[in-house]
This record gives sequence, C-alpha cells and structure tokens, in this order.
Amino acid sequence: MEYVYRFRSMDALLGERAELEKQEIFFASTKQLNDPVEGYKDLFWKGDVIAWKNFLRHYVLCLMQTILQALENKEGYVVTPENLPIRMIPEELHPEVASIYHAICAKMFADPELSELPGLFEARVSPIRRNELLSVLFPVHFRLFTLVCTSLQPDASFHPIDAFFRERGAKPLRLKESFAALNEWDTKNPGNPDIVEAMTAKSMSTIEQTTFLRDYTGISQQHGPVWRVIGSTFPDVYLLSLEYLSFGDWYTACFVANPSHASMWGYYGDSHRGACLKFKTTTLPEGEPALRLNRQIGIGGPRHAPERIFAYSPQPLQQVHYANRYPEVDFFRSLGTLVPAQAAFWFRGEDGTMSATGKDLVLQTEEWRKQYWATFHAGVTNKLTDWQHEQEYRITLQSSLVDLSSPAERTLKYLFEDLQGIIFGMNMSAEDRAAIVRIIAAKCAETGRTDFEFYQAYYSRLTGKVEAALWDLVKFHPAETAPLSPPKAAS
Repeated sequence: MEYVYRFRSMDALLGERAELEKQEIFFASTKQLNDPVEGYKDLFWKGDVIAWKNFLRHYVLCLMQTILQALENKEGYVVTPENLPIRMIPEELHPEVASIYHAICAKMFADPELSELPGLFEARVSPIRRNELLSVLFPVHFRLFTLVCTSLQPDASFHPIDAFFRERGAKPLRLKESFAALNEWDTKNPGNPDIVEAMTAKSMSTIEQTTFLRDYTGISQQHGPVWRVIGSTFPDVYLLSLEYLSFGDWYTACFVANPSHASMWGYYGDSHRGACLKFKTTTLPEGEPALRLNRQIGIGGPRHAPERIFAYSPQPLQQVHYANRYPEVDFFRSLGTLVPAQAAFWFRGEDGTMSATGKDLVLQTEEWRKQYWATFHAGVTNKLTDWQHEQEYRITLQSSLVDLSSPAERTLKYLFEDLQGIIFGMNMSAEDRAAIVRIIAAKCAETGRTDFEFYQAYYSRLTGKVEAALWDLVKFHPAETAPLSPPKAAS
C-alpha cells in the first residue's frame, strides 16, 4: 500500500494544536475515539484453586481499602475503576492493617460456603464470562462486606449500610447448587456456551434494574456516592478495574485506505469543512506498511543527567479487522503489567506453591510472551463489522518506558517529505484553503520541494462517491516562492 489518508478538522490542523505547521500526529486514548466500545476486552476466567483463592483475596483487599478510604471521608473521593487499588499487595499495608486483612482472609476461607468457592470456580466446565462472574460476586459481596466491616470494628457498625447487613445476617448463597446447574447445562449443551451467558445476563439485568430503582427513588443516594458503590455496584466496578492489569493503556492514530466515503468526511472531516492528509508509506521487511515518526528509542548520557534519545523510525500501520465479536482475553494468563511481587501475590499459594495457571506468566516464558502480545494486538486492531466501510489502518502506541498519559508524550512528528498531499473538504472555506497553502508553501521553500499535491474533494455523479480532483495549476517553484507568500500558479 503506497498511501494512507488521515482526516483532520481545521481546528486540529490550524488551531491551537497547529498540527500542520508542527508536522505532528496526535494519538488518542480509547476514551477519545468515536467508538464507545473501542478497546473492549472480552475477558474470561479459567484458573486453578490457587489463582481463584488469590482472586478472592485481592477482591477483599480492594474492598477493605475502599471502605477505609470512605471512612476517612475525604472531600471529592469517588470510587471508580481507575482509582481502585488493584496494584496493591498485602506487603504494602501498615502492619496493623495487614493483620486485620489476614484475619479477614482467614475468616473468609473458614466460612463453609465461601471456602468452597475457589474449587467451584476451578471445576467450571466452561470458561467463566463477565456476567456469570458478576452473578456470583454480587451475592458474595454482601457477605464479604459484612466480614470486612465486623473485622474493622467488631462492636458497632460505622455506617447505616453496615448496620443493615449486620442485622440482616448472612443468607444462604447456594453456590454448590448454582455451579452444579451450570456445569450440567454445559455438559449437555457443549455447542451452546452462549446460552449460559444469556442466562447470567438476565440475572445481571435484574440486579441492574434493582440498582437503578434504588438510585431513582433516592434510597441509595442518601448515603452518598462512595457508600452507594460500596453497598451496591462494587463488584461491577471491581471487574472493570481488573482490565487495567491485563494490558497497559494504549493510544492510536487512525488512517484509512480510501478517502472517498462521504460519511467519513462528514464525521472525521468536520462536516466536509476539514481536510484529508495523504501520507506516503514505507514498507517493513515483513511487507507491512509503515509511517516514519519521531519516537523515543532509548536513554543515553551520563547516569547523573540521562537524556532521552529520539529518532525517526517506521511505525507499523496495522490493518483493522472487522468481526461480529471481539477477541477473547484469558484474564489470568494476560496479567502482563504485574511486577514480580504482584505476580507472586496472584499465583503463589500461602505455602509458596506455584499456580499452574500462572506459571508461564511468572516465568515470562517465550511462548507466553508471544501469546500475550498476539492477544494485545488482536484487541487493538479489531472492530465490529458496523465499521468495516472505513477500511482503517492504525498506528498504536504502548510503552513501559514512557508515561503516555500526557498528550505531549503521544504527539509525534512526521517527516514533511512523507506528506504527499492534502485534500480540501467540499465545505472548506477559502480562508482555510489559503492558510493551508501558505504553510505548505513555506515548507516547500525551505526544503526545495516541488512535488506537493493539493486536491479538491467533490461529489462524483459517475461513482456516487466523494472524489478528489488534483489542483494541477498550483505548483511550487522554490526559487520564485517567498516562504509566506501565496503559491504561484503554474503557467
């Protein structure tokens, strides 16, 4: 593929970001992309007893820390997937708090029903999906909530929600019966795993409606937003937070193979008022197209004053694939962002026994690394078939070397020689066209370039699409063109 195209608004090109003048490409976070389910992870859970026991220990740790934060009553504190302490391990707790935490875990696994849960999870015939796991966690949550509260303050409740569950007492969870029914269904219907998903989705719908009604009538809100989460939606928030343990944040810049779709001009091209940049690609040894961008490739200089090293290097343009489902992600085997101490917490038993589920991850085997990155790239280059008309290619940034959360760190420069041309939108103003041409004229004068191409988008009755007509009269003659002057028309 010789060229790729990138739609931009005039605000992005000529406004405060001045992308055209600076020759920059901005990489958006998943939350900044137009597809609300961009980056969705179709997680499933399949693990041994050690992994599941540590899953429950981790849940208790996050719940306890959230309750302690709520008791501090800090102004502005809210419970979200982003701020749940999912990377904390017991070794980081204050000794007094650590003692309480270990006592909670001991009580949890001394509970006749809760003690059976890791084994029941392990024995599931099919991988456990999000809704199924939530349908178990919600009833379990309230027993764990009371366990945490009574361990923190045995003699008296410290909140009305705490008091309610203490007075109500523990209700039977009937976990054995539920898991037996699910396993029987999976065994009898091996070709229909989605039936269980539909059944558990129905259960989750009931929980969501109940939560909504409690919010709508003000019952939940009277206790404040933090205790509302702790007392109702915490399991859902917790599972959402776990996604941050699998793959780090990633950012993307989007390109298309064909700029002739009117709908894309309408949305990405600011209702046809924007422009479409035409980039010339290079080819990687594997045959994959790439675009040269200025990225950090290392750190040099003396130890007391290290310097970041940047270089223009080809960044792969990955083709987006379209399907009716997102790629599956094996949660326990995809915890690639854990440091060794965190991995030990997840995958070692109390006696030091290594979990078979997490062994390859802990040892960082070559096979595990290949599968981990294959899963990551499949996730960031897959979209639903509703988007296939875009014929999208994307460059993805994901780094353990640099914190990319700052927009400045994910705004990369390209080479002017790789910008082959610019297509003006049908509704672009004459003033914006002139401003673009002036910027390009200055760059061509500086580099001695004469082959830059301008196009005008128009609707073609022949093809029924938005086509681009080359402006063959607008040519640059460096010897005759002043840097900031309008270009001279070719004779």
